[in-house]
Amino acid sequence: MRSFLFILICFLLCSCARREIGGSLSEDFGAKQEIYAHDSVNLETYGILRPLEMVAGDDSLWIVDDSDVESMLFLLTAQGKFVAKGVGLGNGPGEVLEVASLHRIGGCTYVYDARSGQVCQVQRRDSVLLAAPLPLRLRLYDDVVPLSQGKALVLPLMGAGGSYMVVDEVGAALDSLTYYPEKPDGVSDLTHALACVGTLTMGHDGMHFARALVYDGGVDFFSLADASITHISRYEQFGMDYGVVDAGHSVPTLSPTTRVGFSSLASSRGRFYALFSDELAADNPMRTAYIVCVFDLEGKPLLHYQLDKNMGVIAVSEDDSVLFAVSNALGEGESTCLYLYSL
Repeated sequence: MRSFLFILICFLLCSCARREIGGSLSEDFGAKQEIYAHDSVNLETYGILRPLEMVAGDDSLWIVDDSDVESMLFLLTAQGKFVAKGVGLGNGPGEVLEVASLHRIGGCTYVYDARSGQVCQVQRRDSVLLAAPLPLRLRLYDDVVPLSQGKALVLPLMGAGGSYMVVDEVGAALDSLTYYPEKPDGVSDLTHALACVGTLTMGHDGMHFARALVYDGGVDFFSLADASITHISRYEQFGMDYGVVDAGHSVPTLSPTTRVGFSSLASSRGRFYALFSDELAADNPMRTAYIVCVFDLEGKPLLHYQLDKNMGVIAVSEDDSVLFAVSNALGEGESTCLYLYSL
């Protein structure tokens, strides 16, 4: 799936945006609301065994799965019925070398192949999905998100020009921002930059996005206006925590105290959703959680849900009416299932 590449990144710069240090979740979000799935679908009947990412559209669910190199992307209806699959692993037409990220923007679905540098729009031919490369090629980034008018939001791993960039249709930088959360004590700027990779979700207005990092207990919120990037705020339950190993140069790794944090993000028209766990990462290698925190577009805590079971990835309908969550099969006799929750 995502290649967290160990590449040197430029020096850390500070941000003056608002930072909210969390108390208990109940203090920040109010009393939790317990919700129970009103429907479920066994995804294994479609060949979905190891779902890694999921996004929702008007009446669609898109799921990245790495259990079959012939079909890494699946399209379901919002009720969980199979529609199409495809985007195989390879160098042929309609294929990719990896699916580093999945985004649903402006009614279109995009995947980013970091190894080849291809940003692809997903096309459907009956029950088959194909990856159609866009002209823009950006290789070995943490993420690339297509924007309007041929622009793209780019998250460099090298850090050249900043940790967040907006580029035009030929890859020229229009704006950049260098921002990282606070680093653990005793860690170099370069090593900390290597640890700052994760997952991003774009708001449906195309003007806001949220990002969560591995080794981190926070979510950062940003705005985009006229190709200008601004860090609005950070909500933090706990700061970044990781160990360091020598692999020719110092690189981040799990420490005995690293917790899961925010592991999956989703967006509706006016809110961001984040799956959260404060369990130790060593005790929860699948990064599952049953708490979903809800924020407005600028990162203000609104409410939080407690699900009836641990989940691996989430998505949400555009109108905030349904939360979609996927559980991975963790034991004998269990199945990988999609669960639907009415909000």
